[in-house]
Amino acid sequence: MRLTNKFWLFVAVSIFIVLIMVAVIAIMFWQHLPADQRVSLGTIIKNNFTYFFGIGLLFLAAIVFLLDGILNTYVIPIARITEEASLVYTVNPSHRIAPMGGSDIVALVKAINEGARRYEELKQSVDLAVRRAKQQVEEEKELLAELMSELPVGVVICNHQGHILLYNKQAVRLLVEDGSRAETGNHNGKRHFIGLGRSISDVIDDNLISHALDEILYKLEHGQSPVLSHFVVTSCEEALLRVEAAPILNQQRQFNGFILLLRDITVQLKADSQATSLLQFLSRSLRTSLASIRTAIETIIEFPDMADEQQEHFKKIIHQESVNLSRVLEETADDYSRYVKSHWPLVSVSGHNLAETLRRKAAQKLGLQVDVDSGQMECWIKIDSYAFTLALLFLLRQVQQRIGADRFSLRMSLQDCLTSIDLIWSGDPIEQNQIRQWENEVLTVERDSLPLTLSDVISHHQAEIWSYCDTRKNCSYLRIVLPAGDSCQPETAGGLTILPGSRPEYFDFDLFNQPGQTPDLDSRSLAELSYTVFDTETTGLNPRQGDEIISIGAVRIINGRLLRNEYFDQLVDPQRPLPIESIPVHGIQPEKLKGQPTIETVLPHFHRFARDTILVAHNAAFDMQMLKMKETRTGVKFINPVLDTLLLSAVVHPVHQDHSMEAMARRLGIVIVDRHTALGDALSTAELFLKLIPLLAAQGIVTFKDARLVSQKTYYARLKY
Repeated sequence: MRLTNKFWLFVAVSIFIVLIMVAVIAIMFWQHLPADQRVSLGTIIKNNFTYFFGIGLLFLAAIVFLLDGILNTYVIPIARITEEASLVYTVNPSHRIAPMGGSDIVALVKAINEGARRYEELKQSVDLAVRRAKQQVEEEKELLAELMSELPVGVVICNHQGHILLYNKQAVRLLVEDGSRAETGNHNGKRHFIGLGRSISDVIDDNLISHALDEILYKLEHGQSPVLSHFVVTSCEEALLRVEAAPILNQQRQFNGFILLLRDITVQLKADSQATSLLQFLSRSLRTSLASIRTAIETIIEFPDMADEQQEHFKKIIHQESVNLSRVLEETADDYSRYVKSHWPLVSVSGHNLAETLRRKAAQKLGLQVDVDSGQMECWIKIDSYAFTLALLFLLRQVQQRIGADRFSLRMSLQDCLTSIDLIWSGDPIEQNQIRQWENEVLTVERDSLPLTLSDVISHHQAEIWSYCDTRKNCSYLRIVLPAGDSCQPETAGGLTILPGSRPEYFDFDLFNQPGQTPDLDSRSLAELSYTVFDTETTGLNPRQGDEIISIGAVRIINGRLLRNEYFDQLVDPQRPLPIESIPVHGIQPEKLKGQPTIETVLPHFHRFARDTILVAHNAAFDMQMLKMKETRTGVKFINPVLDTLLLSAVVHPVHQDHSMEAMARRLGIVIVDRHTALGDALSTAELFLKLIPLLAAQGIVTFKDARLVSQKTYYARLKY
C-alpha cells in the first residue's frame, strides 16, 4: 500500500475512534443531566443545529488541512529522503536529494547532501587507490586473456556439472557455425550456443562427454595415467575435431571439473587419406613388379638349360622390373613424407581399460554380462575409444538379437604387431555374409549413435573382423584384429590441474561451487543465479488483438556479471503490415523485416538461449503475454521463472510514483542507450536489475523466493494484458 494511502487510512481510523469516544462521553453526559436541563439543552441544539454543524465541519476541515500539511511537509519528504539516501550509499554515490518539505527538512536534506558529497569524494579516492593497486594484476589478467583468446587450440573449462566457466575464441570458431559470435550456430536446423554458465552438452553430444568423464573417473579411481580421454566430434561446419579431456582436481584431489582441448583434424585426416592412397598404390605396383620378377626367376631355376637368348630375355625382365620398383619406391617415399608429419587421431588405450569399459556399458545399456578373460589384457591398442566401444556394443547387440545369447566372454591376445579381440558365446556362429551386412549399418546402440557405419569404424582403425567357431568347446567367436599400440604417453599429457586453496588469480571460477541450475531456486541468493534479461518490440500494445513480435533482444547475467558479448538479437517478420504509428517508437522500417525469419523459427532459438535461466524484463507481464500468445503456433512454452524490474522498483522505492525505465535510470545513475530497441532495452534492464539486487538485500530481500513474494504484493502486479 502506498504511503499516502497508509497515512489517510491512519487518519480516518483515528478520527473514527475520536468520534466514538466523543459520542460515548456525550451519551454519559446526557444521562447524568436532570430532566429539565436535558430539555433546555435539546432545545438549544435543535434551534442552533446549523451553527453547531458548520463549526464542526470547519473544525474537521482545519484538522484535514493541518494533517495534509504535515503529510506533504514532513511524512512524505522523510520517506523520500530515506529512499534516496539509500541510493547514495549503495548504487549511486553521485545522486543528490532535491530540497523538499519544511525548513527543518530542507536543512536536513542539505546536511545529507553535504555528507553524500564527502562520501563520494572519499569513495572516489578509495576506488582510485584500489584501481591503482589492481592495475598490475589487471594487466596480467588481460595478457593471459589475450593469450588464451589467441591460442591455436580451442579451450573450454567446465565445472563438474558440465557448465562452461571459460572459453576462448578458437573454441567458439570450432564449436559454432559463426565464430564471430558466441551465441550463433546452426547444425541440422538446431541453433547452438556457447557461453558462461551454459552446459557443454549444448555444443558437444552428452554421450561423448559422459563417456570421457567415465574413462577419466575410472583412471582416477584406479591410479592409472595419463588421466586423459580422447574422442572425435563433428563441428557445425562438418569439420572433424579431436577433443582431449583432462580433469581438474581440488586440493583433496577430488574431481572438480574438466578441461577440453579442441583441434581441427579435418586437414590431417585428408592427409592421412592421401597417405593411405599412396600406400595402396605402392602395394599394387610392388605386387605387379614382384610377380613379374618371381615368374622370371622361377622360370630360370626350373629350366636351367634354356637357350642363352631366353635367359637374357628373363634377365632383362628382372632388371626392368627392379628399375620400376626403385622408381616407385622413391616417388612414393617422396609423396608420403609430406603427409606422415601429422598425427593419426587415435590414442593408445590399454586392453584392461577397454575391457572394463565394455563390461560396464554392456551391462548398463544392453543388460548383457561380459566376462573378461585376464589373459593378455595388458596389451595396448590405438583406437578412438568412444567409436570403437560403440562398435563392440553394436556387435554384441546384433549377436544377441540374432542368436539369443545373453552372456559373452571377452579375450585379447597379442601376436607380433597385431592385437586380436574375441567376443565369445555359446551357440551358433555368425555367417560372414551377415557380418558384411552389419558393416553397412549406422552405429546406434540405445541413445548412443554416430553418423558412421560399422565399416567406417573398422576401416578407420585398420582392422578386420570375421567369425569362426570352435566345435570342441561348442562356442563361437567374433574376432577383430587391429594394429597393436604402445603404452607411451601422448605428447599432450601433462600433470593434473589442481585448484589452489584461494581464488585463482586471473579468472573468476566461482561457478565451480555453484549448486547448478536444476535444484529448487527459492532458497538461492539473487546474486548467484543465472538470468536471461530480454525485451520485445512489437507492432502494437494489444497481444490479444493480433499484435506481433518484430524483434527480440536478450543478454545474460551469470554470477552477478553482465555478459555483453553473449547476446540474442533477432528481427522477426510479423507476416502482417507494420502500423505506421509504431515506427517512430521502435525505429524499425518495414523493409528491414522483409526476409527475416518468422516467429516459428525465432522463438525456438530464443527458448534455447534462455534455457535453465530466470527470465527478467521490465514490465514483464506484457512480454510474457506476447510469448504466451505464440505457444500454439510455435510449440514453444516458456516455463522459466520470471522477475520484473518494474515490480522490484516498486518494492525498493514505494514512495516514488514513476517506475518507468527512464525514471529508474535517473535514480540509479544509469545511462540508457538505444532506447526502444530490443537489445538496447534488454541491456538497460540488465544494468537496472544489477543495481536493484543490493537495494533489495538492504531490505532483507535476498533469495529468489523473497523477491518473488514481495513482487506479487505490489500494486503493479495487478496489471494484466
